[in-house]
Amino acid sequence: MWWLRLGIGVTRIQPGRPDQNGAHERMHLTLKEETTRPPAGDPRGQQLAFDRFRHTYNDERPHETLGQRRPATLYAPSPRPFPERLPPIEYPGHYETRKVDHTGMIRWKDERIFISHTLEGETIAFEEIDEGIWSVYYSTLLLARFDARERKFHT
Repeated sequence: MWWLRLGIGVTRIQPGRPDQNGAHERMHLTLKEETTRPPAGDPRGQQLAFDRFRHTYNDERPHETLGQRRPATLYAPSPRPFPERLPPIEYPGHYETRKVDHTGMIRWKDERIFISHTLEGETIAFEEIDEGIWSVYYSTLLLARFDARERKFHT
């Protein structure tokens, strides 16, 4: 949630389609092969394995997709500020907002509807896009469509 509020976007792929995000999936395979097979005997040893991997992956190893350059040679810090506290999310005036309670639920009319434990304490917004059909947002991220007549969410 913090990242979304900082403006860091989410990339979605279809379920069961890792080929739609191949470079990312390949990096995870390399990470797994080089740091967890076999796993370290304790958390400290595992962290050391991850630290060694990060150094090798970013500072020593050339990458084909980067023209045989190392990622560290291309890195630049983000100019985006990193605030200690985030400002509240502001939604357009025509959106209906709901606060997600400590159980992950919201009130919709006279019913309680489960949203997500991840969003506990956060405010989400509903924008009616058709009769009884609502787009559901957290910040600028479209979470789902909500059919108010059937009380069902669709992704």
